[in-house]
Amino acid sequence: MTRNLQGVGIFLLISAAFFSYEIFIDEKIFLPSVLDFSFKPSFLVDKDLDYEDLYRDDDEIIDGVHTVNTFDSNGTDTMVFLHIQKTGGTTLGTRLVNHIEHHKCIKVPETKRWQCLRPLANAPRTPEPRQMNVPHTWLFSRYSTGWLCGLHADWTELQYCVENKLNEIAGEKERNLLYITNLRNATMRFISEWKHVQRGATWSGSTLTCGGEKHTNLTIQCLPEDSQDWINVTLAEFTACNHNLALNRQTRMIADLTKIDCYSHLGNLSHVPEDIERTMLESAKENLVKMRWFGLIEYQLASKELFEYSFQPLRFDIEFEKWDDTHSSAAIQDIPQKLIDEITLLNHLDAKLYEFARELFFQRYRKMKETLNGSNSNKVLDDKGPN
Repeated sequence: MTRNLQGVGIFLLISAAFFSYEIFIDEKIFLPSVLDFSFKPSFLVDKDLDYEDLYRDDDEIIDGVHTVNTFDSNGTDTMVFLHIQKTGGTTLGTRLVNHIEHHKCIKVPETKRWQCLRPLANAPRTPEPRQMNVPHTWLFSRYSTGWLCGLHADWTELQYCVENKLNEIAGEKERNLLYITNLRNATMRFISEWKHVQRGATWSGSTLTCGGEKHTNLTIQCLPEDSQDWINVTLAEFTACNHNLALNRQTRMIADLTKIDCYSHLGNLSHVPEDIERTMLESAKENLVKMRWFGLIEYQLASKELFEYSFQPLRFDIEFEKWDDTHSSAAIQDIPQKLIDEITLLNHLDAKLYEFARELFFQRYRKMKETLNGSNSNKVLDDKGPN
């Protein structure tokens, strides 16, 4: 009897795995590809280091990044990390302060901060740094400078804040600000944010500064009356709130919101006017192509390669592992298909932005490979010497 039950259990487990696999990869079952055909389970990404099946053959995206791919940590280059919620930012932020060769930052005792001094290779190391706001930082991020421009500050906030804050810390001087960020599949990111909010997160400390005004009140509009959080919220409730800042969060946080009169037209995030949506999405794309590097958390290995190529000579001293989306993948198996479809539709701007980002990402990756392969070929010819 026990063996029979074990056999049934194994059969059900295999059947469930196959069913979830089918939901993930069959565009017809999941939703028309125009909405979110970037959707893939974690075990289908980063399958190799070639990614040739993701290269485009048609017209290329006009890349706004120049050919410079060096990072002068002893000069004016300053990395600014735009940290979007639930896009693997905590992991990347930790790697930046702890795991770059010859650029490890100094941990400040009894805090979650690190001092990232410049020049780095020969910077003096004090065993117990007392002052957090030291000058000459090469990294502006949560774990280095802290949330100086607000909790999870977006592109609009950072543009009008970073330079001023760094001037306050280190005095006015020339700086070359290089923005970076991480992006994630729209549907999975939204579900991940729901799970985080369900556990008690609110981000009510975000200022949402735009046009000289703070819009902090927008961060709590979905919360139940007289409540400080949204613990145990269901996904249906989370999705139904028209004021939910999780909707198309990546597009909104990368766009220049001054182009759409800040939050004037974003009162109902489920029904934003089409012209506002179009302007916001195009702005997000424009800002993305100007970033020398951005990562896709579903493609960790390629993201690491591109980072090290784009910011030479910076190199991580650890390997990036393939992204494990276990929690969101497990959660999505219990979600009705109708609700998943609704989430995808509501986050259509993020789905479009992610698809654009993936095309640009692998366009850059392909060119990097071609450049490196060309350099290797030239080296082989040089090694052979003259005929």
